[in-house]
Amino acid sequence: MLDAIIAAGGDPEKDAALLAHAGNVPHKALIELDGQTSLERVVSALLGSGRIGRIAVVGLSPELCPDLGPRVTFLPDAGGMLENGEAGVAYFRSTGGVSERIVASSCDIPLITAEIVRGLIDQCLPYDVDFCYSIVSREVMEQAFPGSGRSFIPMADGWFAGGDIVVAKPGMLDSDKQKWRALIGGRKTVWKQVRVIGLGTLFLFAIRRLTIAGAERRASRALGLTGKAIISPYAEVAMDVDKPHHLDAVRAALVRQETGVQSG
Repeated sequence: MLDAIIAAGGDPEKDAALLAHAGNVPHKALIELDGQTSLERVVSALLGSGRIGRIAVVGLSPELCPDLGPRVTFLPDAGGMLENGEAGVAYFRSTGGVSERIVASSCDIPLITAEIVRGLIDQCLPYDVDFCYSIVSREVMEQAFPGSGRSFIPMADGWFAGGDIVVAKPGMLDSDKQKWRALIGGRKTVWKQVRVIGLGTLFLFAIRRLTIAGAERRASRALGLTGKAIISPYAEVAMDVDKPHHLDAVRAALVRQETGVQSG
């Protein structure tokens, strides 16, 4: 059984348009969808997968949430994504030890299910690498969520959206923190992330000759870590709710699920 960290921090000012569109909720983790908050849906999917033992929700006050059970602990915001990840790992270690792999998820992918989490973890575990990062092809995303307005990264292998679930060894956070902060700071701008890995990578990316395997090798050298991009068949792992039109796409998907209508 793996430990899991849910990143539930956020900037209310940055998310103001989304929060207003959702009905003036105080945090996007608390956006309600068919009687459950986004956070509740993510927690339910993780625990229901049969692969997760404990969850640390980092960055959200427990007073704002319903009781999610004894396997879920709330930790205060530590100041940033990297620091919040470190806080989650430190908590698990303080209670007797952290699992050999941890699952890190955002709080705003409310369409994931137990089956999706189980499938993604099972895709990752055979690889003895420091971290596995989920990606989804443009074809899969657009079939599942037509017109959702996701951003895609052009690779030689195709166009891909980044997923919001990572399976990693806890020790990866002990590597070059300056580079991790640069990568995290540029997570919404792929050019910034590629530049951290190196100019040669930036050139290959610019002319769309950078393959997924090539990016894995170059990122591993730059960060001093081994990594694997997992092409997920589940569009839901990349359907995070950042903007009002993303929320509309998620709500439309829930309506389709209830009525049995298929998209595309």
